[in-house]
Amino acid sequence: MVIDPTELSPLAAYKLATSLMVPRPIAWVGTQSESGVSNLAPFSYFMGVSSQPPAIAISVARGRGGALKDTSANILATGEFSVSVVSHALCKPMVQTSLPLPADESEFHANGLDHVACDTIESPRPTAALATMECRLIHAHEMDSTHLLVGEVLRYHLADSAVETDAKGHQTARLDALDPVGRLGGYDYCRVTESFEVRPQK
Repeated sequence: MVIDPTELSPLAAYKLATSLMVPRPIAWVGTQSESGVSNLAPFSYFMGVSSQPPAIAISVARGRGGALKDTSANILATGEFSVSVVSHALCKPMVQTSLPLPADESEFHANGLDHVACDTIESPRPTAALATMECRLIHAHEMDSTHLLVGEVLRYHLADSAVETDAKGHQTARLDALDPVGRLGGYDYCRVTESFEVRPQK
């Protein structure tokens, strides 16, 4: 079967793309509006961009009628955001924060989620997250229905239980402790329960 994406409706295009690009890590993005309202929302169009300088990118689609979602509006206004990893234990509250709220209401408060201040930015981060990255916006690209936002990571916050040191003395995240979930198509998610190693043959 050959599919021309220009012949698909927006919903059909979304369903096809999200069923193919799997699993996708989830960025649980914390922002703060210029008036001081904290916001928290998940996005699965999320990727690493660079390790030096450390940078990540998230894609935030516009809402109904083409309006900016609070996450985009806050990041574009303040130039700051936090990105937390979603562990399996946080999957249900993460999904709840995907529901739309008025701009003057906080997803943290609406869902009973505690938050703490970041070190270098005003955007908050969920207290329960085992790993969070503090980011400063360095590139913003408007792509019709979507904003692609690239942030430089200024700080990493990791729970002690989720960190290990390898044979070369490098600190890395423990997959079993982090227990991250990924997004599939529709309302489906996955849990990383098995890993394997494959090395190239010289």
